Amino acid sequence: MNAEESSMNTEELIERMTEGLEPVAPLPSPGKRAAAWLLGAALYLGVLVLAMVSASGAAGTAETAFWGSQAVAIAAGVLASIAAFVSVVPGLANRVRWWAVAAFLVWLATLVASPAGVDWSTVAAADHEWVCAGFIVIGGAPLAAALAWMLRSGAPLSPATTAALAALAVATLANVGACVSLPHENGAVTFAWHGSVVLAVVGIAAWSGRRLFSWPKAK
Repeated sequence: MNAEESSMNTEELIERMTEGLEPVAPLPSPGKRAAAWLLGAALYLGVLVLAMVSASGAAGTAETAFWGSQAVAIAAGVLASIAAFVSVVPGLANRVRWWAVAAFLVWLATLVASPAGVDWSTVAAADHEWVCAGFIVIGGAPLAAALAWMLRSGAPLSPATTAALAALAVATLANVGACVSLPHENGAVTFAWHGSVVLAVVGIAAWSGRRLFSWPKAK
């Protein structure tokens, strides 16, 4: 077979392989996809909080330290969601994940740096925290499902990292909803209960990342 015949066969092969294929629209940028999910998360959590406040009659707190802590938790959730979407785009530098981790650590620090001090003796007796734990885990489940579905349309080359970032985004934002629904007077209680739940959710998600974001098997 000479060079001319080989070239013709190669061109014919390419034509056959591309025949009938339709162009695929690229995914929006990670920032836009994160913004869409965050908007839905805000609406969902807002409705959930209003429903719980109406049912329990829980009142919010006007303390600056409380709202400062919630602002940091929201920042951690926003950064983690962006980092999760960045992680499913091959070739993009995912430095934002470290900002998300830093914001999470700062949030934990704000809980034990209250000007009024913390009372660790109340942690074990805070049985009502099971409600908050349920809010974070069960209430956050629909957000996690929606986020996982959106992330699967990308290329999760590091499934454990993607799953951990997604879980951090959901858990920190759901934590804000739980705190607003049932405010806590003691940061130690939030640190121990909410912090433990968030870490547990992130750990379980990272462990099951390959199952959550498995690649389809070739047939």
